[in-house]
Amino acid sequence: MAKKLEKLEQCTEYRTFRFRIQAFSNAYREFIEREAGMTEQVVSKQQLRNYLHQQRYISRFNEDGKKAKSKGHHVWNVEAKKISRNSWWFKEFVRRIASPPPKAVIGVPYEWTPTIWDPQVRAPKVYFHSPWLPAWLRWESNSLRGIPPSDAVDCNINVVASYYQGKEVCRLETSFTVHVVPNTQLSMFMP
Repeated sequence: MAKKLEKLEQCTEYRTFRFRIQAFSNAYREFIEREAGMTEQVVSKQQLRNYLHQQRYISRFNEDGKKAKSKGHHVWNVEAKKISRNSWWFKEFVRRIASPPPKAVIGVPYEWTPTIWDPQVRAPKVYFHSPWLPAWLRWESNSLRGIPPSDAVDCNINVVASYYQGKEVCRLETSFTVHVVPNTQLSMFMP
């Protein structure tokens, strides 16, 4: 145990800490009662849990959109790194478009279905679009599809995702480069 603690003290990278939800909520309840004097009559368990659900430093869902688990129990993940003897820096979990596009091969049907990772919402229903796309690409049922022609070149695309979190409209925007590579099988038959 002492070696593990010593290793933790020396680590400068973010480390993932997993907390059982009930234990975390109870500890936080005790903390606010002790430090702020807020009893359950002032802040109910449901209000406390809703408050914790909205925190950017707690991740409820994994990258694949499933609730985080440890040893069969649902947990919340918190990532932190030690910056000095008594100080920790906590990582903020940010919604994002999670999967970068694959390479496009000339003459081969191209398809990319992006996903959203939201640490607080399970796999939201999303609408994807782009303000501009090359002539060979188009959005169909939230998948980017097309067949790159022989003159296709790498292109930067902006991807915009819109979805609801409760009644709030969430909008994410990011840029990706779709790399176009030659089809080695086609080039064998060309002079």
